Amino acid sequence: MYEGNSVDLQMEKTISADAVFDDATHRCQVFRYVMEEDYIYLKLKEDDLSAISLDAKYQCYITTKTELLYCTGVVKERYQSEDGNMMIFRIENGFYNVSGKKGL
Repeated sequence: MYEGNSVDLQMEKTISADAVFDDATHRCQVFRYVMEEDYIYLKLKEDDLSAISLDAKYQCYITTKTELLYCTGVVKERYQSEDGNMMIFRIENGFYNVSGKKGL
């Protein structure tokens, strides 16, 4: 459904007391979306997969041709595969439509 669309991933808050807050925006692409489980498989377009924390809540912005969608959640898993640096993102509370495109 959202496969191939660009994603901006930004840390919202840390979960662990000793985790370091990262204010960078990480560029990703939707690899696969599993609606029944509320999982998005993301391909990180950067080289450093360890920059993505498993102890943080993230804001996820998905840019489609017609809209900008927003959701929050956590990265449940991160791994390297033949497809690249991958993450499994667990969506909390569904998607929200953001009026207008981000940055416009």
